[in-house]
Amino acid sequence: MDLVAIALPASWTVVAWILVAPILFAAARVAPWERFGASELVHVWYGAIFGLIVLWNIRATVGEGFTFHLSGVAALTLLVGAPLALLGTAIAVAVEVAVRDAPWVNAALAWLAMAAPLVGVTWAVWRFSERVLPPNFFVYVFVVAFFGAALSLIAAALVGAIAFTAGAGRPADVVFGEYLPYLAYLAFGEGTMTGMILTLAVVYRPQWVATFDDARYLHGR
Repeated sequence: MDLVAIALPASWTVVAWILVAPILFAAARVAPWERFGASELVHVWYGAIFGLIVLWNIRATVGEGFTFHLSGVAALTLLVGAPLALLGTAIAVAVEVAVRDAPWVNAALAWLAMAAPLVGVTWAVWRFSERVLPPNFFVYVFVVAFFGAALSLIAAALVGAIAFTAGAGRPADVVFGEYLPYLAYLAFGEGTMTGMILTLAVVYRPQWVATFDDARYLHGR
């Protein structure tokens, strides 16, 4: 759902900026900047941000403000980790706002709906699998990449639906009854795309994937 260009209450946008600023500041403090000089991580990060921008612009629009597109945020999170994913998605949202000449006041709320829930849910699923599930390659691909990505998109869809109804004044029966189910279907595509990307990455470029450990997932240690 497109929260970038629609009219939103001033109180919502102010609260969003108050919430976003400390989150991004904390992410910038704990991000592994030291790895940029000695690895390919910086190139993966830049490339993934560009991929998000392209992916977000391949979308379908139904009605006023209802857009549907794959996200790619879960894949970014698994590739570079949560702190860099939060910062990378903030850059992608900023580019999206600039390119579309949308109100900058909407950027924080759009980020909270389009990025933060996806990063948080994906990271939580990965951490859960690390602690509870067997150290198996297929657990990583199907549970973390596929299921985690699908669940993260559903979570973001719910946040966006609430913002559309409570903040933008869209009818709840239309948002939850007609449009939200399409995003649930789209979650399958998000999971499939993320699973494919991460499978290719861990097979051919495992050093690109911050959340994949050869010793754990391939050798069970």
